[in-house]
Amino acid sequence: MGVRAVVMERPGKLAVKQFPYPKVTQGAMLVRITLSGICGTDKHSFQGFIDQYSGHAQPKRIPFPIIPGHENVAVIVEMPTPWRDFEGQPLAVGDRVVVAANVSCGQCYYCRQGFPYYFCENTTDYGNNLSAAEPPHLFGGWAEYLYVLPGSCVYKVPPGLPDHHAVMGELMAVTASLDRAKQFSTVGNDGFRFSDTVLVQGVAAVGICHVIKAQMLGAGQILATDLSNCRLQLAKEFGATLCLNVAETTLEERRERIAEMTHGRGPDVVVECAGVPEAVV
Repeated sequence: MGVRAVVMERPGKLAVKQFPYPKVTQGAMLVRITLSGICGTDKHSFQGFIDQYSGHAQPKRIPFPIIPGHENVAVIVEMPTPWRDFEGQPLAVGDRVVVAANVSCGQCYYCRQGFPYYFCENTTDYGNNLSAAEPPHLFGGWAEYLYVLPGSCVYKVPPGLPDHHAVMGELMAVTASLDRAKQFSTVGNDGFRFSDTVLVQGVAAVGICHVIKAQMLGAGQILATDLSNCRLQLAKEFGATLCLNVAETTLEERRERIAEMTHGRGPDVVVECAGVPEAVV
């Protein structure tokens, strides 16, 4: 039995390849992919930006060929040993799951101190820095099956939550920055408090998720900027109070409009999701 997958052989080249159905070892899991997203990271890899985690103690280079795809929803098909999800729920064959994109070692200094995954000295990333050249090959979601390594974090998808919502789990995880800011608000007037004004710069997929999270956490006003009126309209539908197109307004006009909305004080929290230097200089 073969398994089909989309392989990024090198920057600029994708091909459909066939791989052998893997033997699942103790502690691992095999899942059948039902949906896999296309992340900006996948686009950057295709464009040739192959050096990642620059400035890290352990920078990485993409080990082509790879099977992209780290925003995944899947169904468990093989599980030789018992697994529990991140919340401690027992898992079974047939359960729908979201597999976390990154596998931290849990042993290095940064893992032991509770730092985020990207500090880990030995992190591996599905669809990104695990090569498809060596068995079991299937380390990305753009395939019929994904081989889940021991130590991976897996989240059981609640009944009734459709796949096209669950696949947004990895993107919504990025919005943890707002949750962290919320934690600081327990002390005086620090952090992000109920009714605060949040400005999201850039409302593509990640930015829209921050708009959604800001509303979930009780923001008073949500301001959005972008180059695309289509994206800004979507941001408005998800709760943005003021939407400004940076291609149709000057910097001074945007400052004045935001000042009007915030009684001259400006936003309380700014989230940069545009990915361009102009957003912060």
